[in-house]
Amino acid sequence: MHRRRFRCHLLAARIRAGATAVAAVYALLTLARTVHAAADTSTAPVAGPRAPADIDPAGIVFFPDEGRLEIKGTHLDGLRVGWTAPGPPPTSGDDVCRDPKPAGTGSAQQCVFAVPKNLPLSSVFRVLPEAAPADTNAIAKVFAPPPPAISTLKPARIVVDHLLPQTATVDLAAGVGHVALLHPEAVASVDCAPARCELLDTGVEVRGVAGAATSVTLRLRLAPHISIRKGETLETTQSAMLAVLHCTAAIVSGEPLRHADGTRVIVRLDERCGGDARNLRWTVNGESVEVQRVEHVRDGIYVQLGTSELESAQATVVATRPEPDGSVIAVARSATRPAPQPRVTLELEGFGRIDFIPTNRDALVRPSPCGDHAHLVPLPIESVYQVTTVKGVTRIRGEVLANGFVALRFGYRVDTLPEVFASTDLALVDEPLQRPLREASVPAPFSGAGLSQSPLIDLVCADRQGRPQHIAPGVQASIPFSQRDSCHLIIHRERLRAEDGTQDISVEVNVTKVDDNARADAHLVERMVLRPGPMPRAFWIRGVKGQFDRLTVRVSHIVDEAHDVGGSDLHVNVPSAQWAVVVGEGHLRFYATAAIPTGLFRMTAPSDVLTLNFGVLSRLTWLDREGHEGLLGLEFGAMGIGLAATPGFPRTLAVLAGLGVGVPIGNRGEPSQASVNLHAWGAYELRDDTPRDPTHPDGPKASHWSFLFGPSITFGNVGTNL
Repeated sequence: MHRRRFRCHLLAARIRAGATAVAAVYALLTLARTVHAAADTSTAPVAGPRAPADIDPAGIVFFPDEGRLEIKGTHLDGLRVGWTAPGPPPTSGDDVCRDPKPAGTGSAQQCVFAVPKNLPLSSVFRVLPEAAPADTNAIAKVFAPPPPAISTLKPARIVVDHLLPQTATVDLAAGVGHVALLHPEAVASVDCAPARCELLDTGVEVRGVAGAATSVTLRLRLAPHISIRKGETLETTQSAMLAVLHCTAAIVSGEPLRHADGTRVIVRLDERCGGDARNLRWTVNGESVEVQRVEHVRDGIYVQLGTSELESAQATVVATRPEPDGSVIAVARSATRPAPQPRVTLELEGFGRIDFIPTNRDALVRPSPCGDHAHLVPLPIESVYQVTTVKGVTRIRGEVLANGFVALRFGYRVDTLPEVFASTDLALVDEPLQRPLREASVPAPFSGAGLSQSPLIDLVCADRQGRPQHIAPGVQASIPFSQRDSCHLIIHRERLRAEDGTQDISVEVNVTKVDDNARADAHLVERMVLRPGPMPRAFWIRGVKGQFDRLTVRVSHIVDEAHDVGGSDLHVNVPSAQWAVVVGEGHLRFYATAAIPTGLFRMTAPSDVLTLNFGVLSRLTWLDREGHEGLLGLEFGAMGIGLAATPGFPRTLAVLAGLGVGVPIGNRGEPSQASVNLHAWGAYELRDDTPRDPTHPDGPKASHWSFLFGPSITFGNVGTNL
């Protein structure tokens, strides 16, 4: 007992010492303010005469929920009112009356001061002096005391709009219910039935609720001078019937999307209260919604609700019993989030990205991520496009008859839901981009590109017996000259796949002679547009006129970057298939030509250079596959030699045979062919006897056999191929 008394005396002594220190500090601050006010008296501006405000104490009304303070009186213009609200943290502010309104008869006025909404009812209001001009002295401004209050205002009435939240319930999940109050200091006492209630600093604590009770009636009595607005009247009491929540509920489908079509919310209930979930009345933000699906899962009962478009920042789901009971069973709340903006990539396998929806083949769809545990799934639109998913790969294809523009539609799904809800679309969102629907044209492989057994284009020519033969691309072939008009292209439209689309091709035909000069009249370029069809098309080739003419056929795609897929990565007019055919057959060439040897040398006696000679030769030589003559050939013929005056040798005609090397220099393979040659002949000269030595006419006679060697120029190539 003595120890307790000693401790009490010691505590009292400490309290008195602290109070003395506080009083001393307060006295020093007051003295400093007085000195500062005296120092500024000489420089303070002189205000004009002004009638003091006369405030009616009964006309002070505080509206905390509306954020205003009403004051009635006279001479209110320029009245400055400040307020201080307890914390934490404490707040303060002030407002000035400008242009007061008349109130009633006479000179009575009314001013409305703006204060923060939901300002505590215990806030202190004071009349402050008018604002002084700004002080240019920084030191004086720092140590200047706050303006002293002229008087304190006490509201004659306080009018509140709400005491309970709109979704107030008695949640007994923890055994004791707690009902939050918006203005606890406005309530003087509380009663509830059938239960026990206790008024706390933050609300009402509810105990002793029966297990079968579905609601609790709460009666609140307000403190003096405090009223609650009910329509046009003011009351001092409020009664409310609050639902008793015996079940916990939660929105497990993530944050619902705002401004999205087909929004769905999935709520999880306890097994003990979700057995009749389909018979309950469900609302989302006060609007009735449809129960689309109820699934019993291991951790509770899942209810799928179909809602209208959400616009508020919060979604409140309330489950109530059907009428006439109407009691609330469960409440679940969740913040909402804006609907994602889909960003999608379409791609054709092997050709890269595209910016349209193909109607003749599938395109890969790759949507962008839309957040944690959520993803977008492409959805089909009837009569517009189809969507298929195989092994996690999603593809899209437009309907054949669809055209125009369309925005892709996606379903918003959450990965954290149970397996039974894995394919549930929680909302529908559309791509902001409108994509065209059209055919995808992909350059189809020809016979030389695809190496297929059924080529798209065939070149067919007849053989020696007139039977058709297929010419392989990229390999030079030969056909008889008699079948020169049998070559034609067969375009197999029936082999063209629908997914390849329209084919824009070019057929180019060139015919070159043996000397590699082109036949200008045989050149042809034909452009064709191919579409799938039941029958093939034939394209006949003309222009071959001479033996061993070379026929070249090129088929290529005409690539349009705006029409063909991958057009920006392809070369324009690059041949896709090429055939080469030599029209002519033979291994040997036998022909006649006119020869003019110049500088022919007679090697046997009398030997000399025969300056002028002329004759006709027959030549036999071999041919390559392209009709080119060999360099070396067998030659025989008749020639006049020594036609110019040659000393000691008469003009004569010789029959000759031998070898010759010929090089065509013009019009190769033509009847007018010109060549340069080098010959080595054995000749028999048809002449009279002539002396071997011209200086001895009676001496030995020259032989009629001679050996000739020298160059010549030949003109002509008239013969046949063997």
